[in-house]
Amino acid sequence: MDFSLEPKLLELQQRVREFIASEVVPLEDDPRQGAHGPHESLRTELVDRARKAGLLTPHCSPEWGGLGLTHVEKAVVFEEAGYSPLGPVALNIHAPDEGNIHLMEAVASAAQKQRWLAPLCAGTTRSVFAMTEPAPGAGADPSMLNTTAVRDGDDYVVNGRKWFITGADGAGWAIIMARMEDGSATMFLSDMQRPGIRVDRLMDSMDACFTGGHGVVDFENVRIPAADVLGEIGKGFRYAQVRLAPARLTHCMRWLGQARRAQETALDYARRR
Repeated sequence: MDFSLEPKLLELQQRVREFIASEVVPLEDDPRQGAHGPHESLRTELVDRARKAGLLTPHCSPEWGGLGLTHVEKAVVFEEAGYSPLGPVALNIHAPDEGNIHLMEAVASAAQKQRWLAPLCAGTTRSVFAMTEPAPGAGADPSMLNTTAVRDGDDYVVNGRKWFITGADGAGWAIIMARMEDGSATMFLSDMQRPGIRVDRLMDSMDACFTGGHGVVDFENVRIPAADVLGEIGKGFRYAQVRLAPARLTHCMRWLGQARRAQETALDYARRR
């Protein structure tokens, strides 16, 4: 197998590497960071720098301002971004937005893309993916989904509790997975400011990489118009695979950059101690 990279991809790799070194790494000690991730003002500054460098949201299609990277090309770019904990935030390729962008491009209607996908690709808002629940709800096994959606006129009424919802604090909108009356699952789109949605608390975790932390989110009689169903009714589990299968691999891409950084840091220390 030939693992060599094409000249165009090598050039892009170098551009990202230089951007991370000159524009992102110097901000790693910026005080606008806490136990639950970078503050929104720091995220905005990082995104602005990536936008000026022509590297913002490179994985989305050119139609939405990206570079339309293939999965192999993403592996190269995401690894370079992952060299800094702030790199994926700057390039707008962090979880959960990266996976949500992929899912929205594949499934959302034209109107939904204009309303929710466009500002996400532009880096002007953030999103969440609300699937995981406290026990005995959906965790490693999404089929244990407990959050419900019941049709009421032109709306669906959603009730449930989610947790480990990355980016919950300050997110603009959500993809919510809920169980229908027949036991199937459906995904819904909703602004996070909609009545009945409440971020109960942020959960403490070892990482501090994600703006908005990891939240516990309650949905109490949330009315979502039928027009805001993502894709088709009852296909939530299928769409979850559309999103999660590549998203698991993109995590590895970013972590490979972090691993390289850790190794270089350790080697540098070993030479000087």
